[in-house]
Amino acid sequence: MATIALLFSGLGLFFIGVRGLSANLVPLVGRRTRAAFARALRGNVSAAISGTLAGMITQSSTAVSWIVVSFVRGGVLTDGPALLAPSWANVGTSLLPLIVAVDTSTAAGLVIGVVGFTTYFRLVRGDRMRNALDAALGAGLLLFGMHLVSVAVGPMREALLGHPWWEAAVENPWLLAAIGAGFSMAAQSSSVAAALAVAAVGGGLLDFGTALPLIAGANAAGMINNAVLIPGETRPGRVVFALQVVQKGAGSLLLAGLAVFAALRPEAVAGLLPAEGDIGAVLALLFLAAQIGGAIASALLEAPTRRILARLLPMNAVETLSQPAFLLREALSDTEAALDLATREVARLSGRLPQMIEHVREEGDASAPSATVLRTAGASLTEAIRAYLASLLDAQLARDQVAVALLLDDAANNAGALHEALGDYAQEAAVVRHVPTAQRLNEALHLLLGAVADHAESLGAEEPEVVLALLGHRDRLMEELRQRLSSQSDLAAAEQNALFRMTVLFERIVWLARRLVNGMTQVRRARSVG
Repeated sequence: MATIALLFSGLGLFFIGVRGLSANLVPLVGRRTRAAFARALRGNVSAAISGTLAGMITQSSTAVSWIVVSFVRGGVLTDGPALLAPSWANVGTSLLPLIVAVDTSTAAGLVIGVVGFTTYFRLVRGDRMRNALDAALGAGLLLFGMHLVSVAVGPMREALLGHPWWEAAVENPWLLAAIGAGFSMAAQSSSVAAALAVAAVGGGLLDFGTALPLIAGANAAGMINNAVLIPGETRPGRVVFALQVVQKGAGSLLLAGLAVFAALRPEAVAGLLPAEGDIGAVLALLFLAAQIGGAIASALLEAPTRRILARLLPMNAVETLSQPAFLLREALSDTEAALDLATREVARLSGRLPQMIEHVREEGDASAPSATVLRTAGASLTEAIRAYLASLLDAQLARDQVAVALLLDDAANNAGALHEALGDYAQEAAVVRHVPTAQRLNEALHLLLGAVADHAESLGAEEPEVVLALLGHRDRLMEELRQRLSSQSDLAAAEQNALFRMTVLFERIVWLARRLVNGMTQVRRARSVG
């Protein structure tokens, strides 16, 4: 039990260290660094280098994938070489097993001690320094955890050697591959599983030949981890995760080929291994080489991968409506042009508002997209606009330009909130579509939203006072309507609840619409003054 407790404590420290290192390194990367990262993703070679560095920092290719996808959605990057960066991020994360192969327990102990003293005596001030200190602690815990695992491996090896079930396990490459895959899927990282295999080899629990199927299975599980994310993503996200499936598949084939060769020609493999030295380091280097080979393969197979995705998973209505029409990354160097494009994108998003309730109106347009589709697409497009504006704010802007960008961000946020509220409203209205009161509410709201859409499409120039007058407060009117509804006995309880919810949402929609109109008007005035 003492050995098992030591092993589990080592694994626990290792996992805490991995999370702590990545969680505290990411905040240290400021907005300017993220902007530089985005600029560096515009060429094949620079995308490979930047992706590798990002993988080293975050220790998560998935995190790099989300960053790149958000850049593409926000119009900061085009759908090009940048989508290969997450594949190269796997090369950066694969340096973890190589670090584990080196005995750094002394350095880890010193780092933990320094961090402990610094934390206790409060010698560090400022968020960036605290993040740096916590990142150092994560690195120290990671390495010390692996040291404890290697210490526990020795007694475990003595206890397990000679057991029939252990002998059967190490002689079954399929079982070893399944164990590696299980570790990789549980940790959501093939590099973590490979690091554990390296520690097991270093402690003598596994030899080189038995560790190869284990890391091959761990790497192959990365295909599953990425494949399950493909269906729910937009086109750039699908390409990113599909390329990583190719990357992991190619690397797994290389590792599986080495495992087969080691099983068939053990004497040849033994001759290639160093007579003196750490076999775990050789295993870590092979894992790194497999990631590099897989990344090269994904770059070469990018075009076929895109064609297969387009055939198997064509773009749906949500994805089509989620794509920005005006946001261009090239315009970020011209602040006034970028602000104009962002304004037009907010207006385009706001122009969809009347369509949100077409399907619950008696004379609505049945060919309009459903409220659910528009709601999802609106949320995605809102995120893209705000990401674009955040990238614009990374530049050196004049005070009036900063004010316009912040006003646009608020307007985009209000337009997105209107999509959310209208989605809820349409859901309730569908329940009571046959009720005359609900239809009167629908028509009134459609009229108001049409005025808001017209004002937005004029970029805030079309008589804001008239639109705001139409959007006058209706709290008392809605309250009187609710009182009348409560006295109607011909309505079922579900219908009364739906109508009550519609009146509450009506008030919220009007309030948000006023904010949107005011925001677009302020953007217009601020830009004309500037």
